[in-house]
Amino acid sequence: MKKKLLIRCALGFLLGVAAMLIVPSLISGKPIGSIIYTDELLARTGSPTAATAVSLLVMGLFGSLCMGCTLFYEIESWPLACATAAHYLIMALGYLIPNWLLCWDMPPKLLLAIEGFMALGFAVIWLIMYLRYKREVQELNELLKRKIGNTRIKEELS
Repeated sequence: MKKKLLIRCALGFLLGVAAMLIVPSLISGKPIGSIIYTDELLARTGSPTAATAVSLLVMGLFGSLCMGCTLFYEIESWPLACATAAHYLIMALGYLIPNWLLCWDMPPKLLLAIEGFMALGFAVIWLIMYLRYKREVQELNELLKRKIGNTRIKEELS
């Protein structure tokens, strides 16, 4: 489990950095990597290099958090709804940290809209996981029925 967590966190870090490099550019239409920090973050850090480093580090850590929390779905004692809710809450609250640390200064309506899209995304994740688990349980039940049927046939032949 620790190895899975480390692998997922490392992948999440890379995805977080990639998102920080790509998403602002897609929104603004400027070249990829050209908008990595806000003017306020630049003023706080004092140099473009420091502002870039802080932005990439914070988003990498946020990506690690997001991917690391996917292990909640593998805790067998947790119902799917519980794992999904825990993952969502950590991500929703965790999203506020980069918002604050990177001086994004989003208006409350935009922040709520983003959180709403995250909730919608998690509803989709829950549905996908639910359907996947349902199919796996059906397959296991079929295998169990076949095994029980084969055992009965062997008993009757004996």
